[in-house]
Amino acid sequence: MAAELTVQIVNYETSAYLPGCLESVLAALAQLPFPSHVAVLENGSSDDLSPLESRFGNDVEFLASERNLGYGAGQNLLASRNGSPLVCFVNPDVVMEQRDVFSRLVAALEDPGVAVAAPLLRTPAGDPQRFDHGELRGLRAAIANGAGYAHWRPRRTRAEVAWVSGAFMLVRREAFERSGGFDESFFLYKEEEDLCLRIRRAGGRVLYLPDAEVRHVGSVATRRDPALLAASDARYRAKHYPGRWRRVLEAIYVNVSRRI
Repeated sequence: MAAELTVQIVNYETSAYLPGCLESVLAALAQLPFPSHVAVLENGSSDDLSPLESRFGNDVEFLASERNLGYGAGQNLLASRNGSPLVCFVNPDVVMEQRDVFSRLVAALEDPGVAVAAPLLRTPAGDPQRFDHGELRGLRAAIANGAGYAHWRPRRTRAEVAWVSGAFMLVRREAFERSGGFDESFFLYKEEEDLCLRIRRAGGRVLYLPDAEVRHVGSVATRRDPALLAASDARYRAKHYPGRWRRVLEAIYVNVSRRI
């Protein structure tokens, strides 16, 4: 596998988190024995990143969009500007305390069948973050996935999963491009689930590695928007799970969810 990695970060009103994120990213990348790059997109927010450009400009490429493109479109733009065979999508509110996190993920992609690898996300309090991945195996996962939702449970061992969080996701570029990249009709929410599903349908495997971990604050770019989340949910279900069978599974999923 050709070894070169670009870390891509989309910023929207998150400049307060970027210094810690970039410091940890650069420290972790320094452990790799091959070239790496970091690119940050200021995605049409009011943030002034010029102080960070002065501080990190020798090691980080800074770009700007005049308007908010959305998360997926912003990542697509960054990906179009580099040719690294490995691309890692990282949120600005992530900090890597584990210096070999990239090394662990890259090693997992030495298996040619693995297209995506991601770590366990921990909250600032140190707890496993709910829905840092979606389960692939088991009855509950089958019902949730078939209904266009997701099933999460804490894991201590590596597993093939349905999807991993876009807060920290290492992707083989070949698989990313073959799948068409992020679907830009998802402005926010569900874009990583959609991407992972298309990659899996094309034959790639998505691997969750709880032995690799990062800290993730979560929901710092925008407060959780119920209307936007509902729209993304509806878009995802209509795109991938239309028809009566999905509605049957949804009724089962909702009923089971109320009991647990």
